[in-house]
This record gives sequence, C-alpha cells and structure tokens, in this order.
Amino acid sequence: MALTREFMGAFSIFERSSSSSSSSKVLLNQSTFWQNKLLQQKQFLVPVQQRRVHSRKAGAAGVRRGINNPVAALSEDLVKGAASSAVPGAAEKPVKFKVRAVLTVRKNIKEDFKETLVNQFDALTEKIGRNVVLELVGTEVDPRTKGPKKSREAVLKDWSKKSNVKAERVHYTAEFLVDSNFGTPGAITVANKHQKEFFLETITIEGFACGPVHFQCNSWVQSTKDHPGKRIFFANQPYLPSETPAGLRALREKELKDIRGTGKGVRKLSDRIYDYDVYNDLGNPDRGSEFVRPSLGGEQRPYPRRCRTGRLPTDTDLLAESRIEKPLPIYVPRDEQFEESKQDAFSAGRLKGALHNLIPLLKASISARNHDFSGFSDIDSLYSEGLLLNLGLKDGLLKKLPLPNVVSKIQESSQGLLKYNSPKILSRDKFAWLRDDEFARQALAGVNPVSIERLQAFPPVSNLDPKIYGPQESALKEEHIIGQLDGMSVQQALEENKLYVLDFHDIYLPFLDRINALDGRKSYATRTIFFLNSLGTLKPIAIELSLPPSGPSPRSKRVLTPAADATSNWLWQLAKAHVCSNDAGVHQLVNHW
Repeated sequence: MALTREFMGAFSIFERSSSSSSSSKVLLNQSTFWQNKLLQQKQFLVPVQQRRVHSRKAGAAGVRRGINNPVAALSEDLVKGAASSAVPGAAEKPVKFKVRAVLTVRKNIKEDFKETLVNQFDALTEKIGRNVVLELVGTEVDPRTKGPKKSREAVLKDWSKKSNVKAERVHYTAEFLVDSNFGTPGAITVANKHQKEFFLETITIEGFACGPVHFQCNSWVQSTKDHPGKRIFFANQPYLPSETPAGLRALREKELKDIRGTGKGVRKLSDRIYDYDVYNDLGNPDRGSEFVRPSLGGEQRPYPRRCRTGRLPTDTDLLAESRIEKPLPIYVPRDEQFEESKQDAFSAGRLKGALHNLIPLLKASISARNHDFSGFSDIDSLYSEGLLLNLGLKDGLLKKLPLPNVVSKIQESSQGLLKYNSPKILSRDKFAWLRDDEFARQALAGVNPVSIERLQAFPPVSNLDPKIYGPQESALKEEHIIGQLDGMSVQQALEENKLYVLDFHDIYLPFLDRINALDGRKSYATRTIFFLNSLGTLKPIAIELSLPPSGPSPRSKRVLTPAADATSNWLWQLAKAHVCSNDAGVHQLVNHW
C-alpha cells in the first residue's frame, strides 16, 4: 500500500504541474526527486524485453490521460520496478572474479653444480609452458558436472625471475578466476612441470568473502615426469569422515589411497608412500650362516615395523630381503627425510657425540688419574669450557689419536665444537633441574611425554608373575601421599582425576638383575605419583623404587617422598634421577623403537 500511495502521489503531482505554468526544469527536478525516493525503497533490474513492453503500455496510458512526455518517462521506471518485484529470486548468471594465492617455497641453502644447472633449465622452460600449475577445488558439488566445483587453472608467476634469489624462503603468487557461486575453497591441486622437486611450505588464498584460506603443506612436490598427476593439499579445516564436505570426499579417498600404496613394486626415494613390512633385512645370509638374523614383527608380534621397500630377496633365503649397505640411502617417505638444516644439525651432533665419548675414554685409558666427577663444577665445565679446551694440544694426547690432523683442524676452526649445548631452561634458572616442578614438567614436555597416565586405582598393582617377581602389591600407602593432596582424600583425588602416574615397574623389573650385574651400573624399577594442583600443574608426591626379590625377607621396595631435611633432600633427588633414567630407557628402547 505504501508503494501504491507513492505511485498515486507521483501522478497527482505531475498532473498538477502539467496544468500549471511551471517550467520543464521544475518538472524534471520533481521527477528526479521521486526517482530517488523510489530507489531508496528498493532497487530493481528489469530485462530489456520487459522494459520495452512496459514502455509501450505506459506510453499508451499517458496519451489517454493527456500526460506530457517527461511523465511517461518517469512512469516507465516505476513500472519497471513493479514488474521486477513480481518475480523475486530470479536466477542470476554467476559473475566471475579473481582471487590471489601466495605460495611460500623453501629453497636449499647449498646447491651443487648439477642442481644449479637444473634450476637454470627450469627457469628457461618456464617461457614455453613448463611451469607450476594450480587449481582450486571447492567444498561444494557442481550440479552440472556432478563433481567438485573448480576454478580455472592458474600458473605460478615470476618463477624464472626469482630463480637466482638466495633467500631461504621465496614467495610466489598466482591468480585464479572463479565464479561468484564457487563457495569456500577446501583443497588445491599443484602440478609441477619442472625437472626438479621443490618444497612447498604454505599457500594462502585471498579474495573470498570468508576471509583468507590457509594451507599448511610442508611437503615436497615432485616433477610430473617422475610422478604423473597432481598433488593435493587440503585447507586447515579438519573433518570427521562423516562430516567431510561432498566436494572433498573423492579427493580425500584418492589422497589416502595414494599414500597407503598397493604393497607392490620397488620404492623410489622420491615416493611418498607409507606401507610397512617386517624387519627381515637385519642379516645377510648370503655372506654366511653367522650373518643370519631372525625376522622381527609378524602376526604374533606385529611390531616393530619398517617401511616397505620391495627389494629382491636374498639368494639363500627367500624370506629375507636383500640389504642396502652404506653409503646408499634406505627408503623412507620423501617428506620424512631430514631436510637440509636438520641434516646439518644431526651430522654436527653426531660428531660431537662421538668426540664427547672418545676423548674422555682415551684420556682415562692413558692417564692413571681418576677422572670421575668430583662435584657439580665438573659438570658445569662441560658446558662452559668443553672437552678439547681442557685437554689442549700441549699435553700430547691429541697427537696419539689415529687422525690427529683432523681433530687439530676441528679444534682450530671451532673452539666450542666439543662443548655441550646448554639447555635453555638453565639460562633462566641454573638449578631448575633440581626443582620438583621442572621434574614434573619434563614428564609432559620432555623427550618421552607419552608414558604418563591417569592413576586408575591406588595403590597400583603389578601384572608380573608373583612366583618369579614377588608380591604384586605396591609399597605405596595412603600415608605417603595424603599430606600432599591439598586436603583431599585419596579416593576424592582419584574421582576428580587429580592423580597421575609414571609406572616403569613391570617393564624394568625383569631386566634389573642383568643391568645391575654390569660394572658401574645400578638401577631400580620406578613408580612416580603426581598430583594436579590448583594451579593446573603437576607435582611429584611419591616415588617407589623396586628391586627383584632376593632372600627370604627382602627389602625390595622402598618409597621416598618430597624432602623435609637436607639428608632426605638428596635421597629424593637420587630417586628422581632413577626415574629419569627409566624414562630415557623406555623412550629409546620401547616408544622410539
């Protein structure tokens, strides 16, 4: 009704203005005023054919009513709006627009002559179409193709211009042309038509209404000459399988199938396939019976497993796979291989580790002096002075090494090569390693954060055979921990998930007799109870040390709690040291293996 009144008001104004002696300029001003007024109500788009029909109708009505031409022009616009409002929601043709992609590529710091030639060749072939091609994939299905919505292919820009850039990371751009109904991008495909692989770190897409879309790639993109097809990267939006958008399901299944492999063929170093096999290549039976080794893994004991390589079997045992000997590399998926900086750090650390053990051993064997640690200052010297700086060249020890020139050059080129790297925590607090809160933090943020678990029952019970390893009951009692629970009972702390445990009892106890029989080696099987305090941090409240039973009434288990005096403080510190020793052994020999 409001719109009708606007129509009637417009006609009455113009009828009055036509009968008066006002000028055409005033009439045009009024016409403009009411056009703007109607546009404020709603804007309409009318097809050209409808516009012509309504124009003729409005013109005839104007002649019958005796309205001048300017009024007919205004009424045409009014009828256009009314006709357009009669078909709301009419389908509009999608409009194409551009979005921008920014790719971050990590380059090798060191390149040999061959790699430099290949890079220059790739820069030249860019000009004839041998480039990097990308394509966006939406999360929705295209009703016309019944497949995911896709953008037009885009080419990476300025690869040849930036081929000589020496930075560690280089940024490239590409522009996609997409429809306005494309939706949200959920994946991107990359085809590398160069001769050489490159490491793609990230992709960021800008220009969509949803904001920037990020892709964390961190993967090697192989050349299509070695691996035909396109690499698929998915946006940083995880989905459960049942909630994966329809446009991405087929790509997800394809990606999973590609990385699982078929279990056939010989693996290349550039492959990115994660299929596994038993350890049947530990020995070399072709060299003789003394080099035969059993296979590890299988149906009864499925772990450990190694990456399947598909190498031929040995000549004398068809169930044993032929070995790869150094310096030939062993297959691991391409993305799992050490990248350049990691490889350099690993090589340097390996050299340091070898010399750290070699130099003290040689010095101890040559000198009659006892070189045990006499105090914490000796430990600090490993970080502040280093091993080679203590030995020096003047005492003649290094001249007795098999490779004196090599070691001498190492010392001259890097005075700190044989220093231990100081932990960062010690730069803030030199005695942090003695504190209980740091000990508890290492259980979650140390080298082995996967062994700690919520305590299900107190006291904990062993699963070992009591006929061999003694009573299954723990020596831990409520009186050991009740004073550390912030006023809670043990049962209340269990129910509120406040108690946690590092339990190395069952995994260490069967081996303790053999470990402790070694010269200079002493170990316990440990259990450590932690309490989650009101600050949201853990604190150790009891440590149980266990030994295998020996004799009729052995004292094989002992419980230590946080110190109350100087003597018990050092016993508590030694108990924590045994826990750390257990933790490192489980990390290396169980979890890491």
